[in-house]
Amino acid sequence: MAVLAAGCEPLFCDVDVTDGLVKESEWMRARSLGAEVAVVVHLYGNPAPMTRVRSIFPAPDCLIVDDAAQALGSMSPDGPAGALGDVGLLSFGPTKHITLGNAALLFRNRELSEEVISLLRSVESQPEGARSALAAAFRSRLDLARAQLRSEGDSAARVFAGLLEGMEGVLQVPVAAGVEEHLLAALEDYPNAIAARRAKARRWLHCLARSGFEAVGMGAGCVPWRYVCRLPGIQWQQQHHLTEAMRAGGMHVSNWYLPAHWFTGLGPGTLPGVERLSREVFQFWLDQATSLGSITAQAQVVQRAASRARTGGSKCDP
Repeated sequence: MAVLAAGCEPLFCDVDVTDGLVKESEWMRARSLGAEVAVVVHLYGNPAPMTRVRSIFPAPDCLIVDDAAQALGSMSPDGPAGALGDVGLLSFGPTKHITLGNAALLFRNRELSEEVISLLRSVESQPEGARSALAAAFRSRLDLARAQLRSEGDSAARVFAGLLEGMEGVLQVPVAAGVEEHLLAALEDYPNAIAARRAKARRWLHCLARSGFEAVGMGAGCVPWRYVCRLPGIQWQQQHHLTEAMRAGGMHVSNWYLPAHWFTGLGPGTLPGVERLSREVFQFWLDQATSLGSITAQAQVVQRAASRARTGGSKCDP
């Protein structure tokens, strides 16, 4: 939505379902088609190889946006996520690693930073009520589209086209006062938070061993946003019924991410890796309210739901 609001044309890349990261061949394809800006997303906290992206999108002809909204503290052999592009993005919004509100932009070039700051100051923030109304209307339309997707399968991709039209106002958020002081304090304690998140991810990995769920990345250098795994081979309706069974067992679980290219009118089969990951993925919480003991109990809920699905004891029938 931000790319469209900026008047730019998005060129979508496919991902590797094992870690959610864009394949090198896809970056090369995008560049060959004329892409000048690479938005590199360290999805779920999995660090992307920035040096290879830079070689495909060389400076000064190209711009790299290093999106570490889900990867605060993640490290690749190239360095820290968020600090390796021309522009870096960090998020402190709801559900992120540090939840204080707002975000941070990092710049390699001072002139570019001053230009962006000037532009940001000229943007009029939308009132909270207006943003909430837009979000509620979008959520209603999205729920209907997702229900149709579960019913019809990928052929329902067409119903997502245009859902983002007129939604730019939700991006115009006022800067929260007094965030800086609280953020500095949170960053001082962040190494402890990193260790805790990694320990919780390892607990999920151990508890779901032999369950059929496969981790999506979660390897060395990752500071996981959530523990992310997938159940290979399932379809949209099966994913939905499994998710609802887990929620009925008292769990937090999410799989909201839908193929972004569908929202611009591109049809199913365009990016098979993206579409497969979207319908197979499950995200489990790693926040401060989640203890190692609760993960053990939640993993049992996950295994029971999957077992009932395999034996025909639920609406999910893989």
